[in-house]
Amino acid sequence: MTGLKRRLRAVLGRAGEPAGDADYRRAGGYLQGAGRPHDPAMAAHWLQRAAAHGHAAAQHRLSMLYLSGAKGTAPSAGWLAEAASGTGAALANARLLYPQGIDVDRDAGRAFSWAGKAAGRGLACAAANLGMLYARGIGCEQDFAAAAAWYRRAADAGDAAGALGLGLLHENGLGVAKDRAAAAGWYERAAAQGNDMAATALALLQLDGAGGQANPAEAARLLAGPAARGNAFAQHRLGLLYAEGLGVPRDVARARLWLGRAARQGHAGAAAGVARLEAGLATDP
Repeated sequence: MTGLKRRLRAVLGRAGEPAGDADYRRAGGYLQGAGRPHDPAMAAHWLQRAAAHGHAAAQHRLSMLYLSGAKGTAPSAGWLAEAASGTGAALANARLLYPQGIDVDRDAGRAFSWAGKAAGRGLACAAANLGMLYARGIGCEQDFAAAAAWYRRAADAGDAAGALGLGLLHENGLGVAKDRAAAAGWYERAAAQGNDMAATALALLQLDGAGGQANPAEAARLLAGPAARGNAFAQHRLGLLYAEGLGVPRDVARARLWLGRAARQGHAGAAAGVARLEAGLATDP
């Protein structure tokens, strides 16, 4: 294939592909800095073109982009920053060349709007995202019942974040009946798909004996994977189990290891745990 044909295919798309796919791929290049400058504003432009065709993945990605915002790291980023603090002529030139800049600012309203469009087209991850926005009141009035409905739609489609969200709502009785056994079921479902937050939440229920007798050994087993993968909450709780000898043999060295790892990630409880552990060792005979 000639270079001209490749460029035409990149612009016009492949024969028979869904409308918006070519624009979506181009946006991905700008977001990842793959073959193009890292320019989130340009990515948003191409995502909006794809989204206008009803491209659900583009709509979801727009929602996530506006939810978090993004700073461009293209070579022009430094020059644009200098122009913004320089002369009026430099700033005018920058606005002429990059009228939208290269950054995307957070915009909760747009994040919510695009999430609704993507979820309405049946995209499971978008339904989970919409549930989260309703649960936290981001870009909308907080509505736990609506959050539960969208989380359920996502979970029924196999999305782990949807199952995690339902578990959290059931555990706390938000928008649904408070039911810790049901929460454990949803956490287990999400954890089976590799969701570390769900595995950690399930472990905490096991420690509390939700739905039966406490099972610290099972809690330690559930925490081991997320802790090894860097989850600070799991590291903290696993460190405490080793410090107290609950579900595992008491092991001060391992307690210090896991609490220290969590503390280095900014977990305040773990930092306090390290301090208590050190203080206890210092007073041992």
